[in-house]
Amino acid sequence: MKPLESRSCKQKHEPMVFMTRTIVFLFVLLLSIKAFAFEIVIKLTGHEEFPGLISVDAGAGKKFDRLCLLGQEAYGSIDLNFIMALAKQGVPQGNYKISSAFPEEQWPTSSFSANGALRLLPQTKFAQKFLRKLGKKGLALHAKDFYPLAGKMTTNPKMVQFFSDQLFERLAKRWGTLRISNWDMGRFHDFYRRNTKSDKQWEVQVQGSILEQVKNICAPLKVQRKPDGPLE
Repeated sequence: MKPLESRSCKQKHEPMVFMTRTIVFLFVLLLSIKAFAFEIVIKLTGHEEFPGLISVDAGAGKKFDRLCLLGQEAYGSIDLNFIMALAKQGVPQGNYKISSAFPEEQWPTSSFSANGALRLLPQTKFAQKFLRKLGKKGLALHAKDFYPLAGKMTTNPKMVQFFSDQLFERLAKRWGTLRISNWDMGRFHDFYRRNTKSDKQWEVQVQGSILEQVKNICAPLKVQRKPDGPLE
């Protein structure tokens, strides 16, 4: 009888062992997915000179950080009204998702392109309400100008600047614009393109940050065309 009892006891415990192993496997799988999550984190200070910092993590050790937002000293297209609004009212913290341009923007490309704009739609109520009060649909990362994107809108080289300015006006009308340098935009777009199969894979978070943390990183990285000249 003892062999039978032993076998019966073993069979009784097999489902429990299987469930335990399954739970452990799923837990490890979730941790693995989280570890390789595609994440963009934007840390905003609400300061007009050092607005914030961007870091990008594509998993498997592929990271792109120290991407500094430019403030009131920057040269070129920049929405100082929006930056000052953040300085006075705070930061639209929350989760966002990447968005295409709206049809009414009449943008030359439907997706994020070199020297274009990366649009971010808020998913949390706080961020949605915050930006709605400012008349914005979401946030958008952009560079100093929209070359060569604006060149697709005209065959006249003298009109490229006009169309570049026009694109910025369309962008700033609907989105809270966050400015980075042309150099950083080129590197960021290259990293994004190489590590993106679908815009939906990215998790985007906007967080508040202490000014000193951003200033310590971004102050030494300011790009100037010439000594004492305007920032790029």
